Amino acid sequence: MTKEMFLAEMKKEGTWSDTIKISYKQGNYYTLLNAKMKSWSIYKSVANKIYSFQDGESKDICTVADASIDLEFKMTGKMPTVKKLDTTVMIDGIACNVVRVKWKTGAYDYYYNSSKLNVDANLFANHTYDGWAEYLKISNSLPIRIVKKTDGMMTITMTLVNAKTEAISDKLFQIPTLVTDKELNSMNIGGSKETMRIKY
Repeated sequence: MTKEMFLAEMKKEGTWSDTIKISYKQGNYYTLLNAKMKSWSIYKSVANKIYSFQDGESKDICTVADASIDLEFKMTGKMPTVKKLDTTVMIDGIACNVVRVKWKTGAYDYYYNSSKLNVDANLFANHTYDGWAEYLKISNSLPIRIVKKTDGMMTITMTLVNAKTEAISDKLFQIPTLVTDKELNSMNIGGSKETMRIKY
């Protein structure tokens, strides 16, 4: 499948998104994709879990990922390597360092400037998922660009367009009541995720 075919199919399904908004507060974050079919995720530091939701036919389903687990480690027993690269990259006039988190199947490159978007790494100390905690230990800053590479499949690049400080309501991070559904978890991979029903 070509890139053009893949994008056309995503647009047809309503899953294509070209903008992501992320809100951070006290070790929690809320990620919203602007796709035609709305989808969003919430990381709750107190539970150390990532809750993913979407509109449409699956609006009553929530996928819960355990942020303390690295999926490749769960499957192979090997953690990713984390390294600050000996390079500087200019992004919109900002000199950025790069931290690479490398798995056998791909890599994430986190670009950051240590004088911008500073964050207390301790707030995410248990967030092993995506190499996030290890990246923050080095940078102490939120990324200006993230490049996600899956070997032989795809590359996703996300670049910061705008950042601002504002009051964020705790309601943004509220999780609805969830109930276990054994049928939904028949394909659960490595015990790192659980699919649950939203109780209305």
